[in-house]
Amino acid sequence: MHPRDLTAVELADLLDAAYRQDRGLTREGPDPEVRMELADLLGCHPDVQAEAWAAWQELMDEGGDIDEDEAEYWLHVEFIEPCPQ
Repeated sequence: MHPRDLTAVELADLLDAAYRQDRGLTREGPDPEVRMELADLLGCHPDVQAEAWAAWQELMDEGGDIDEDEAEYWLHVEFIEPCPQ
């Protein structure tokens, strides 16, 4: 399923898995194609990005083991690709 077809909560789950994989917290995570599609989607659709970020924050609040500031930096600087003009 393409990320554009997912709910904000499902996008947050993907972001969480990608973040944990990038930080070496797990070996599991989305495959490279899904990661690229997700990064492109979030980079080109700020409204979807905001909804996914809000859902991920709620997920982080429940788990409590991820630093929110570090995750936000990763999302905006390391993960999301700028939308091609």
